[in-house]
Amino acid sequence: MFMTALMMQAATEQPVVSDAPASAETEVIAQDTGLDRANVLTGINGYLNSIDTLRARFMQISPQGQVIGGLLSIDRPGRLRFEYDDPSPISVIADGTTVAMQDRALETVDRAPIRSTPLWWLLKEEIDVEADAQIVSLISDQGLTFLIVRDPNGEMEGQIQFVFEGEDFVLREWYVTDALGQITRIILEDQETGMDLSPRLFVIPEPEDRRDSRRGRGRG
Repeated sequence: MFMTALMMQAATEQPVVSDAPASAETEVIAQDTGLDRANVLTGINGYLNSIDTLRARFMQISPQGQVIGGLLSIDRPGRLRFEYDDPSPISVIADGTTVAMQDRALETVDRAPIRSTPLWWLLKEEIDVEADAQIVSLISDQGLTFLIVRDPNGEMEGQIQFVFEGEDFVLREWYVTDALGQITRIILEDQETGMDLSPRLFVIPEPEDRRDSRRGRGRG
């Protein structure tokens, strides 16, 4: 799964900020409390589709328990940026069609179609969870709703668990599980919505060698 690989790579290519707090479990266990499936899915769809722009601090916990912070910016549909805190050289950027990891230290940019990553379930123009994904599990417990989905076509390996809070179904965190069962957790904090975000945040830069090649052709 490209997105999992990106985030795991980001976690291993920079200094460890800290170890995961004791409360940061990599699995959530909850009991089914007889939720109204249709109403819950309507609420989840409604919340996700209501997001125009969003900005939040995020905490990423790797399968090894390493913790990295950063700033998440979303401009739906299609655009997103994970900007990891210094001294990390990593940014993950989605520009509407492509998602890429930029490593400023190595001067590299790795790309994949956004539709081939779990980010598509958050960034597509009209989100309908039941139509877009195979629902593995839907559970509510103590004010939280846990939704586990996977790609119905099998093109994306693994699965993703979203955690929503309250009757408004505010997205608080998600867990990406790869084909080997390794789990990367993203926790959102200090969320804001409805702000203006610069389009420049979502421009995927060209690798340095490609820019040099274009400069060479221009001089010719």
